[in-house]
Amino acid sequence: MDCCILRKVKYRLPGNRLVWGVILMEREGLSLLFVAKPGGHHSHLITIAAENVAEHCFEDAKTNRFLIHHADLTEIGSKLRALGDSFSTAAFKKFFEPDEDGDDWKF
Repeated sequence: MDCCILRKVKYRLPGNRLVWGVILMEREGLSLLFVAKPGGHHSHLITIAAENVAEHCFEDAKTNRFLIHHADLTEIGSKLRALGDSFSTAAFKKFFEPDEDGDDWKF
Protein backbone atom coordinates (compact mmCIF):
# COMPACT_ATOMS: atom_id res chain seq x y z
CA MET A 1 0.00 0.00 0.00
CA ASP A 2 1.13 3.56 -0.64
CA CYS A 3 2.32 5.70 2.25
CA CYS A 4 -0.60 7.37 3.97
CA ILE A 5 -0.19 10.38 6.27
CA LEU A 6 -3.17 11.15 8.46
CA ARG A 7 -3.37 14.42 10.39
CA LYS A 8 -5.61 14.41 13.45
CA VAL A 9 -7.33 17.74 14.20
CA LYS A 10 -10.03 19.13 16.46
CA TYR A 11 -13.39 19.66 14.74
CA ARG A 12 -16.29 21.67 16.15
CA LEU A 13 -19.66 19.96 15.68
CA PRO A 14 -22.79 22.09 15.41
CA GLY A 15 -23.68 22.91 19.00
CA ASN A 16 -20.07 23.71 19.96
CA ARG A 17 -18.88 20.17 20.88
CA LEU A 18 -15.27 19.38 19.91
CA VAL A 19 -14.35 15.96 18.50
CA TRP A 20 -11.41 14.48 16.60
CA GLY A 21 -11.28 14.55 12.83
CA VAL A 22 -8.79 13.35 10.20
CA ILE A 23 -7.82 15.52 7.24
CA LEU A 24 -8.23 13.51 4.05
CA MET A 25 -7.35 16.36 1.69
CA GLU A 26 -6.72 20.11 1.67
CA ARG A 27 -7.19 22.62 -1.13
CA GLU A 28 -7.40 26.43 -1.19
CA GLY A 29 -8.08 26.87 2.54
CA LEU A 30 -10.66 24.08 2.75
CA SER A 31 -10.20 20.61 4.22
CA LEU A 32 -12.08 17.40 3.63
CA LEU A 33 -12.41 15.80 7.09
CA PHE A 34 -13.37 12.33 8.22
CA VAL A 35 -14.97 12.51 11.67
CA ALA A 36 -15.33 9.37 13.74
CA LYS A 37 -18.77 8.55 15.06
CA PRO A 38 -19.27 11.34 17.65
CA GLY A 39 -21.66 9.27 19.76
CA GLY A 40 -23.49 5.98 20.01
CA HIS A 41 -26.49 7.15 17.98
CA HIS A 42 -24.55 8.92 15.22
CA SER A 43 -22.73 7.82 12.07
CA HIS A 44 -19.20 8.60 10.94
CA LEU A 45 -19.17 11.65 8.70
CA ILE A 46 -17.16 13.35 5.99
CA THR A 47 -17.41 17.13 5.92
CA ILE A 48 -15.87 20.20 4.33
CA ALA A 49 -14.27 22.37 6.98
CA ALA A 50 -12.08 25.44 7.36
CA GLU A 51 -9.54 26.05 10.09
CA ASN A 52 -10.44 28.54 12.79
CA VAL A 53 -6.87 29.57 13.63
CA ALA A 54 -7.84 31.71 16.63
CA GLU A 55 -9.66 28.81 18.33
CA HIS A 56 -7.28 26.06 17.11
CA CYS A 57 -9.99 23.90 15.55
CA PHE A 58 -11.77 23.20 12.28
CA GLU A 59 -15.37 24.25 11.69
CA ASP A 60 -17.92 23.66 8.94
CA ALA A 61 -17.13 25.73 5.88
CA LYS A 62 -19.93 27.77 4.44
CA THR A 63 -19.62 26.14 1.04
CA ASN A 64 -21.03 23.22 -0.87
CA ARG A 65 -18.10 22.77 -3.26
CA PHE A 66 -14.63 21.39 -2.87
CA LEU A 67 -12.62 21.40 -6.10
CA ILE A 68 -10.53 18.26 -6.52
CA HIS A 69 -8.33 16.80 -9.24
CA HIS A 70 -7.82 13.19 -10.31
CA ALA A 71 -4.70 12.83 -8.13
CA ASP A 72 -6.71 14.14 -5.16
CA LEU A 73 -9.26 11.36 -5.59
CA THR A 74 -6.45 8.81 -5.58
CA GLU A 75 -5.05 10.34 -2.37
CA ILE A 76 -8.47 10.40 -0.68
CA GLY A 77 -9.10 6.79 -1.70
CA SER A 78 -5.70 5.73 -0.37
CA LYS A 79 -6.36 7.34 2.99
CA LEU A 80 -9.85 5.89 3.28
CA ARG A 81 -8.49 2.46 2.29
CA ALA A 82 -5.79 2.75 4.95
CA LEU A 83 -8.42 3.60 7.56
CA GLY A 84 -10.57 0.65 6.47
CA ASP A 85 -7.79 -1.93 5.96
CA SER A 86 -6.23 -1.36 9.33
CA PHE A 87 -9.52 -0.94 11.14
CA SER A 88 -9.72 -2.34 14.62
CA THR A 89 -12.12 -0.82 17.09
CA ALA A 90 -9.46 -0.48 19.82
CA ALA A 91 -6.83 1.07 17.53
CA PHE A 92 -9.43 3.36 15.96
CA LYS A 93 -10.53 4.67 19.35
CA LYS A 94 -6.89 5.05 20.45
CA PHE A 95 -6.10 7.14 17.35
CA PHE A 96 -8.76 9.64 18.39
CA GLU A 97 -7.57 9.87 22.00
CA PRO A 98 -5.27 12.67 23.23
CA ASP A 99 -1.58 12.28 22.42
CA GLU A 100 0.77 10.91 25.06
CA ASP A 101 3.32 13.70 24.56
CA GLY A 102 1.54 16.02 26.97
CA ASP A 103 -0.64 17.68 24.34
CA ASP A 104 -3.87 16.31 25.76
CA TRP A 105 -6.25 18.79 24.09
CA LYS A 106 -8.88 18.31 26.74
CA PHE A 107 -12.24 19.54 25.57
